[in-house]
Amino acid sequence: MKKLIASFTVIIYFAFACGVMVSYHYCMDRYDSFSLYKTAGDGCTTCGMHTNGKGCCHDEVKILKIQDDYQTSSVSFSRKDIQPAVSTTSEFLSTILRNNDAVLTKTDHSPPLLLSQQDVYLQNRVFRI
Repeated sequence: MKKLIASFTVIIYFAFACGVMVSYHYCMDRYDSFSLYKTAGDGCTTCGMHTNGKGCCHDEVKILKIQDDYQTSSVSFSRKDIQPAVSTTSEFLSTILRNNDAVLTKTDHSPPLLLSQQDVYLQNRVFRI
């Protein structure tokens, strides 16, 4: 249902964007009929008189087209309104990045050395009574 409504709306829009030719027929200076996409005829279907000349019948052809509503918008900028952006440096980018080639070793979790000067309880900092 939505696709049907959308396609009908698109068809109506394109018809008026491209233009719809409407022919109004006046007989005896009164409105008689109208037709779409038809040019003015030679004779009147109601009374049979010729429409060209100064008879009682005449046709008006109007083209209905979107003209004023279908235009691009204009955009203008003034340089007075533009202000420079305030920039702050990030702490992450301002820190010094170091590349140490030295190998880091943790002495807290490494096994005790065999030739140590201190006793094991002093190296582990555990004093049990």
